[in-house]
Amino acid sequence: MSRRTLSVMLLLSLSFFCAPAGAQVTAVAQVSGTISDPSGAAIASAAVTMTEVNKQTVHSTLSDATGSYTLPNLPVGPYRLEVKVPGFKDYVRTGIELVVNNNIDLPVAMQVGSATETVEVNATAGMVETKENSIANLVDQTRINALPLNGRQVTDLIYTVGAAVPTGVRPRG
Repeated sequence: MSRRTLSVMLLLSLSFFCAPAGAQVTAVAQVSGTISDPSGAAIASAAVTMTEVNKQTVHSTLSDATGSYTLPNLPVGPYRLEVKVPGFKDYVRTGIELVVNNNIDLPVAMQVGSATETVEVNATAGMVETKENSIANLVDQTRINALPLNGRQVTDLIYTVGAAVPTGVRPRG
């Protein structure tokens, strides 16, 4: 192929994958759960806040009559969850890492106590998606740069995730 043909193909593929400036998409996730007391009964009107650790941006809501809360459209990144209810110890959970399209369930069991006491939970394990049964993966810059330059195809990124195989090729194993 000529250099001009390659340049045109590159521009076309880039324009296909790049959204117009007015319609840019932000990588978001969602957190939901249920607030309950030690007996398992739902707690309504609990103040729930998710704080972006890096930006200190606070996203907040109240639990409904069934104790459920939902915080949609949270930008990806590290978070701290805090729940406050009068008559209960404050609940704090750190180490929450949200990734693209992650919809995680974080139930909270409150403990009876004064507002000056805090129950702190440090979560270092990865958040598990419990609401979707699809396969998803984030292809990072390292994987993109590791693709061979000779014949580099955008579709090759799909195969690096491991959830697809090229047609006519038998999977290993």
